[in-house]
Amino acid sequence: MSRKRRSKMLPLEDEEPVERGSESEDADGAPAAKRQRGGRRGGGGGRARAFKAATDLTSTYFQGQDVGAGSGRTLADLAIDVGTQEEGVRSLLASLPERHAPQKAALRKRQHAQFGRWWAQLAAGHSLLLYGFGSKYELLQQFAQEQLGRGDAACLAVNGLQPGLAAKQIMQHAVAAVKQSKAAHYRGCILDDLLSLLRSDERHLYLVLHNIDGPGLRDHSAQRALSQLAALPTVHLAASVDHANAAALWDTQTRDRFSWVWHNVTNYAPYLREVGYAAIPSMLVGRSEQCSKESATVVLASLSASAREVFKLVAHAQLDPEGEKGIPFGRLFQVCRERFLVSNEMLLKSFLTEFKDHELLVTKRAADGAADLLHVPLAEDVLQQVLVDVDAMG
Repeated sequence: MSRKRRSKMLPLEDEEPVERGSESEDADGAPAAKRQRGGRRGGGGGRARAFKAATDLTSTYFQGQDVGAGSGRTLADLAIDVGTQEEGVRSLLASLPERHAPQKAALRKRQHAQFGRWWAQLAAGHSLLLYGFGSKYELLQQFAQEQLGRGDAACLAVNGLQPGLAAKQIMQHAVAAVKQSKAAHYRGCILDDLLSLLRSDERHLYLVLHNIDGPGLRDHSAQRALSQLAALPTVHLAASVDHANAAALWDTQTRDRFSWVWHNVTNYAPYLREVGYAAIPSMLVGRSEQCSKESATVVLASLSASAREVFKLVAHAQLDPEGEKGIPFGRLFQVCRERFLVSNEMLLKSFLTEFKDHELLVTKRAADGAADLLHVPLAEDVLQQVLVDVDAMG
């Protein structure tokens, strides 16, 4: 039987070779710990000394640094100018060199030749939906200027990417365009009233909605309201989408009311207008309002129908352009009794207490100081979105 050869292990640089069967001593003369049976020879003591030296060096480095208690700065200390940031992004994009200009011009010319066909589809009762890579803003604007607004018809263009935009605001401006008045006159109107006003007028309206898939229009209630608007015989809708899952916004009933005709208008145009809104982080703009809207909707959905009606009375009184930005308790109780929402003050106070516990209601002094007003602590546009959601609850 042949004997197995043992491989010779080379010593580490900082240790001496250790003879088999002998004990090594450290710097203090103490015997080193015995190696475990079957372990590698001569590596333990050297590695321990190297690790200790590295640890001492690291500790000495951090002890020499001035580590404070932490920064007390917040996001508000940055003082970011959102408007400047948006314009800066647009100017940077506009300064980029354009590539494949002849091919892009050919695409635009081909799409411009389809304007007559698009107008015929609108006149036939369909709605246009433009999709594809590239900004569709300039294309839709050019189509509106050249083909829409003929004769006595009204034409309204809306940017769906505007922060805080709600479907009800679009309908208010649609009524104002048809009636040739101001949208503020219709803030107190509910959805059915706005639709009735449009039905009662024979004047046609061409609505150009850039990015119908904007953040404020992605919920089901907003799309349902817009589909009811587009289903009116005197309203003609031309819209655009950029989200890859935009088709998931509509159920069968909503899609049928829109009566979409899809057009692929890929033009590779830069998103100069769209990216200005997308580049603003939600933590800087509109994040707190969005959280307040969502929390208010969740709270109101858990309350009774009578409590939601009381909240709507306070909100409508606050949005009234000729009102006091709130409503006194006595007047609210009178209106609630007339509408058979409450039978006594205790029931109304219980509703108001519920609102205050969830930070949906505060009491503030009137401008003349004569009385206290019940006020919803939400921005006007956010409050309008909450009312749209409440109306959809039934």
